[in-house]
Amino acid sequence: MTETRSIAQTPAQAAVFLETLAAIVEKSPVAYSTDSAGDLAAHIRGMAEAVTTEAHVKPAELDTTRQYAALDWHNEAIAVLFAAEHRPTFH
Repeated sequence: MTETRSIAQTPAQAAVFLETLAAIVEKSPVAYSTDSAGDLAAHIRGMAEAVTTEAHVKPAELDTTRQYAALDWHNEAIAVLFAAEHRPTFH
């Protein structure tokens, strides 16, 4: 079965995806030191802010997208936890 996936279809979805990615990077510094993970997370959050600003995303649209994404990405974060090396770093 062939499946086509799209990460982001709107600027709000792209911004929320980046915010979620930053949170995962920050909470799971397996490949980086804690400081490096924080720096990378900050950089990714800056990208999310740039998308939001340049695309003139309305705050209400962003909030609604965050609410829906919290449900979807919660499942993704849980999947990350199944990797043994990530478990000790999540609190």
